[in-house]
Amino acid sequence: MTSPRPARLALLLSAALIAAALAGCSTTAATDPPAPTRASASATPTPTATPDASAGSAGSADERYATLCAANSAAAAAKAGTVGEDLEAVKAQGVAIRQLLPMTDVSPDVAAGAEVFATSTDETAGILAQFPADSLVSDVGLDPRFTQSQSMQSAMTDPNYQAFIAWTIQTCGFGSSEAG
Repeated sequence: MTSPRPARLALLLSAALIAAALAGCSTTAATDPPAPTRASASATPTPTATPDASAGSAGSADERYATLCAANSAAAAAKAGTVGEDLEAVKAQGVAIRQLLPMTDVSPDVAAGAEVFATSTDETAGILAQFPADSLVSDVGLDPRFTQSQSMQSAMTDPNYQAFIAWTIQTCGFGSSEAG
């Protein structure tokens, strides 16, 4: 008697909330400095739009946080565009999070969630690559390849992944009184 419809609706609403959270997280990244959870001696970092995969641990943690926030901002904006744009933005997110790994200045659950997030960027990029680059993200976003993916399941059920998303929102300034 249990209908799959409520479960799907919950899945879609959860996905929408996560996308909105990441989009909101990234709206202040270009103008506000990140607020890392550790003491910072550096000046306001300058976000870079396209992180260099070979940079690894190059730059201060603040600069790498700013890079992640900028990559999240680009990924949120790309959701309103084409699959090709989104694919490039998701790849940049993957590079940016990997520059922070392993995360040692955050709680263990946030660090573990960052690892899951990095893996999810790979999965999402792989799914996006299956669609024509000129397709609109809005036309493919509810495809079962996304809605039934491991990254979607992690977003909905993995407390470490959720802790990382919460940390990202806090770090990138979403929900702060300074955000505009």
